[in-house]
Order: sequence, then C-alpha cells, then structure tokens
Amino acid sequence: MRDQLVDGLTAISGVRVHRAFTDAPSSIGVVTFTVDGVAPGLVAAYLSAEHGIGVRDGMFCAPPLLARLGLPDGAVRASVGVGTSSPDVDRLVAAVNQLVAEGPGWTYGLVEGRWAPTPDPRPLPGWAGAVAGVAGSSPCLPTERAGVPVTR
Repeated sequence: MRDQLVDGLTAISGVRVHRAFTDAPSSIGVVTFTVDGVAPGLVAAYLSAEHGIGVRDGMFCAPPLLARLGLPDGAVRASVGVGTSSPDVDRLVAAVNQLVAEGPGWTYGLVEGRWAPTPDPRPLPGWAGAVAGVAGSSPCLPTERAGVPVTR
C-alpha cells in the first residue's frame, strides 16, 4: 500500500514525497509529502473537509528533521496500515490530484491558527457542542479547559 501511495503521489506534478533516508532498504507505512504552493495545513483541511480523508500536517514533533529536509513550513503525513485498502489509497491520490488540478472547492481561512472552511457548510453532529475546539482542528489543540482559556 505504501508503494502504491508513493507512486500515485509522485505521479502528480507539483507533489513531492519526502524521506529522511532515501537509501533505506524498506520503510514503514508513513508517507510525508508537500504540494507546491499550498500550505500543509490547507492540504490537510481540504482532504478532511471535502473528501473525508484524515491526514496530519505540521512538524510532527521533529522541526530539526523537517528543516534538514528543507520543509520549514512543515508537511503532510499520510499513513497506511492493515485496514487500508487499495481503493483507500486511490481515493487519497485522486483527492490530492484534484487539489492540484482545480484547487479547493470551498473557501478556507485560518481560524485560531488552523486552516478551516470559512464558512463551514457541514452541519455539526449533536455531540459537537460538548467538545471544545474549532471545526477541522486537532483535538490536541483545545481552545479552553474547564472554562479557562488555553494560551499558546
């Protein structure tokens, strides 16, 4: 699955796959990539909001490594595992290809430091009012805890 994802992404003009050790004989099921001219956070928000595909963006707790790779703004990371199917990989590759070819279908902006659709046309599920945070943001970035604002 990882090879299918790497092959699919590298076939898209303007998408770059990054590896720390290009001469390593094997790799784990994680693929780090960037899209030329598109912020990694915007790529992640687009994949989530418009395609229901979850990826991570940012520095992945490794800013020195990303700096070494020439990625001062971070990257996007997708993982494949035992539950990932070939159609799952095809769907991710097609979504990235659509982003490169057409751009996002929705309007996005920075909301509390994270990219999100503005306005977000998706209805919130009933339980969403009980969870702090911005739509499209990581649950690791709460906006408050027990009524006390979080400072970053």
